[in-house]
Amino acid sequence: MMFPSIRCYHEGAVVPPHSFFILCKGCNAGKPGFQPWINSFIVVCPHEEYFNFYFWLIYGLWRDGKFKTRHRGSVIPFINLNDVRDLIREVAPAIQPGWNKYQQILETLNKLEQKKTSLAEQIIITANLQRHLLRTYFDKLK
Repeated sequence: MMFPSIRCYHEGAVVPPHSFFILCKGCNAGKPGFQPWINSFIVVCPHEEYFNFYFWLIYGLWRDGKFKTRHRGSVIPFINLNDVRDLIREVAPAIQPGWNKYQQILETLNKLEQKKTSLAEQIIITANLQRHLLRTYFDKLK
């Protein structure tokens, strides 16, 4: 198994193809993303297949809270580069043989996330409708 190159990201640096970012500071430390953050690591993969594997592996680890156990710092939590590398080296070999099953789980997570977003939108719309109904009622009283 070939592991990606993981290093600190410096603003303005050239971003090679098949790379993504991992937030390294704050409560969401370990969160992967496609756009760089000021406090992030860059993960450079040799080709798209590895990019997809490692991005979604890290996404799953972040969602499961595996990075939380490695947070340091009392005011602003952070993870260091070795924590990320060690966790990937520990988990990736176990995940790769069952990659198809893991992809099915990620598809289900994506569907659940879409439902969650839809419900959140419905809650906002309902709250706005309640405000509108009360506002129109009180406006008629004037």
